[in-house]
Amino acid sequence: MRNHDKKADREFITKNYSQFRKTKGNRNIDPAHVKAIKKSIAARDLKIPIFVCQEKEGFFRIREGHHTFEARKELGLDIYYVVVESDDALDMAIYNAGRKNWNLNNFLDFHCTMNKQDYKIVKSKMQQYGLPVCETHYLLLGKATSHKTITDKFKLGNFKIPAGGIANFDDHMVQMAYINNVFNEGNSFKRPFIRAFSIMKRHPKYDFQRFKTALKTKAAKLLAANNSDDYILQFDNIYNSGLRDKNKRMNLIQFTKDRDFEKDYTLN
Repeated sequence: MRNHDKKADREFITKNYSQFRKTKGNRNIDPAHVKAIKKSIAARDLKIPIFVCQEKEGFFRIREGHHTFEARKELGLDIYYVVVESDDALDMAIYNAGRKNWNLNNFLDFHCTMNKQDYKIVKSKMQQYGLPVCETHYLLLGKATSHKTITDKFKLGNFKIPAGGIANFDDHMVQMAYINNVFNEGNSFKRPFIRAFSIMKRHPKYDFQRFKTALKTKAAKLLAANNSDDYILQFDNIYNSGLRDKNKRMNLIQFTKDRDFEKDYTLN
């Protein structure tokens, strides 16, 4: 076991930068973030420590504080570090799950680096359809929207695509892309549109062929939509236009208001 450098309370101090290693899968170093940390240190050095674990080979693996390490190294300053018990790189994701340091893309990249297949599928589908990570992962789960429980599981590496999830996702995207092409000329998907369509698709009376027919003469209504509620209102108007059979009409507005889309329905 290596003898640690000078000790100050529960922290250790060193200028031996070569004894530290980055954790595989950590987000790339952002020069702008490093610059901001250096500026903050110049104003007042709070000597914030990094968190490391000690490897069998004797060096220290940085678990948290890669940007702080880079900033202090570039300034030629002491590195303050705390040695923690951590033999799993996933601990870094767990640590950052409760902080604002990492966004969902950072977690996605990390778990892909850890060779988790479901996360690789998320990245592949994002690239295939031009979707943000948040929408991609909850749609692959068959959900209309996301919430904290879903997001936390994704961050912690517990995301699993259910049986049939990929086929349902692709069917969802075919329908959504068709509608987007009709009124938005194939431009990138807008997040309010994604959410509104995902809610509509979960309505038990929704029928894609019916919506396609109505869309032929009503698509222009969608051009004025700016948020999810606008899209829900126009989807409701378009779908129900000309439907004389009340049993086939879809009360999408009430369905959304009651959050019935959160219930388990057979997707159309």
